[in-house]
Amino acid sequence: MFDTPHTGFRLPPLTLQPIVENAVKHGVDSELEPLRITISTRVTADGSEITVEDNGPGFSSDDNGDPHIALANIAEHLDLLCKGTLTIRSRQGGGVTVKMMIPS
Repeated sequence: MFDTPHTGFRLPPLTLQPIVENAVKHGVDSELEPLRITISTRVTADGSEITVEDNGPGFSSDDNGDPHIALANIAEHLDLLCKGTLTIRSRQGGGVTVKMMIPS
């Protein structure tokens, strides 16, 4: 699902696609309800916020706090190219929310 009324920003290449790909790769589970991914955008006082949410299983308990290399690379990419930030959090009831902030 898309909720993207705000499109007046430039997103560095290879930032959104791998986040959505991760959601699909880690979120599809035949024992769970169908995977739903939502991409939304909005303007904030600090710039443009792009959010990707899914209803998958979320981070597994056997991650043991290990770094998620792809997500760490995206965070570094955002910082280097536009001083952007990436935040990731598990959603209550399952799934993950990833937010990218692109400064004005």
